[in-house]
Amino acid sequence: MSGSLPHDVLIDVLTRLPIKTLIRCACVCKSWYSLVTNPSFITTHLNVSSNNSNDLVLIRSVYGDDANQVNYSLLRCENEVLCDYAKLELPLKTDNNHYLRIMGSCNGLVCLSHDYVLYLWNPSIRKTIALPPLRVNFQSHGAFVHTIGIGYNAQTDDYKVIRIVYLHKTNNFQPPAEIDIFSLSTGTWRNISHLGPPHIINQWALPVYLNGAAHWISYGKRGENFFRLIVSFHMVDEIFGEIMLPGSISGSNHSGLSVLVAKFQESLSLIDCHWRNDTWCIWVMKEYGISDSWTQLFNIHASVGLRSVVGFTKKGEVVLRFYSSTERKGEVLLSLYSNTERKMYLSISGTTFYADAYTESLVLFGTKFGNTGTCTDSPILDGEGNGARKSLKRRANSAHSFMPKHLES
Repeated sequence: MSGSLPHDVLIDVLTRLPIKTLIRCACVCKSWYSLVTNPSFITTHLNVSSNNSNDLVLIRSVYGDDANQVNYSLLRCENEVLCDYAKLELPLKTDNNHYLRIMGSCNGLVCLSHDYVLYLWNPSIRKTIALPPLRVNFQSHGAFVHTIGIGYNAQTDDYKVIRIVYLHKTNNFQPPAEIDIFSLSTGTWRNISHLGPPHIINQWALPVYLNGAAHWISYGKRGENFFRLIVSFHMVDEIFGEIMLPGSISGSNHSGLSVLVAKFQESLSLIDCHWRNDTWCIWVMKEYGISDSWTQLFNIHASVGLRSVVGFTKKGEVVLRFYSSTERKGEVLLSLYSNTERKMYLSISGTTFYADAYTESLVLFGTKFGNTGTCTDSPILDGEGNGARKSLKRRANSAHSFMPKHLES
């Protein structure tokens, strides 16, 4: 079928198609299957999608009497309004009713953690990969805390997951850290503990990926005084870096309870939480890596019931969490558009929220993980040729549970 079109024209056409249509195209013939699952095509499609796709936000809400029920969904920002786009089904079942913690996202991939097992999940294609066993665990090293980062090496077209572990020493957790990095291209972990920074990374603050690096809020020490800073890890050269915070919020005497790192319209940003006066200050780094370029963008003053800043959309919409006495489950989301301060209430109930800008992609489509991990809901791993395409066709025909209605026809 593709013989009537020049190869470059065919690629140009296919890279403009939505995810579900491309999955169906992979069912047409072996040559199209090979083309759509080719890493080069997946990267090209991602680049086109990033420039032309909808402004999507991935939402996770946790609810239930014992916080054991979880909903995942995508919201779309249309005309400065967030509306429903797709309900997502996570193809993982956990024991003890524990929900998986989101540890960051990159190019449509979401990193999940449960009981020290890590997964990569692409909601767009309903594919989940369990990463190989971790080197550092309770049985091998005793008590520890850890944090995770995910990112992309554009030079080698490879996705990486970095795990930073602090062991329990002298009644607390402290450096040096045990550090391992996973490469999707090889399917293996490597120990890079010798590269670790002399700082403590906040395990509860989610990392942010931008400009080729993962970023965490961290704590350093000068003499007896602690200070805040951002620690970065660059995926290409695998080197840690440091970015200083604005002087007014870096010191240990800062009145705010917490500082979070975030991404605001493709720029590194900070959410400075001042609980004493119920204010959230949003800072943006105008020139990446230049500490003097930190600029206080705007403040959000707490209204009745406002709990916290949850995240941002690609275009700068601020997603907030607030308490509502009229909701049976107590809390819902509020969208506050930063430029006009126009508010819109979203009917999403829960007690714990995650929100982050999301880009649909084909990443992991066609990935063969060998014996180093397992894959869930992956028709690509069922076999080659016609067998794989038949399984893929069944997946495409049953994809209504996660695809937007305007793509179902």
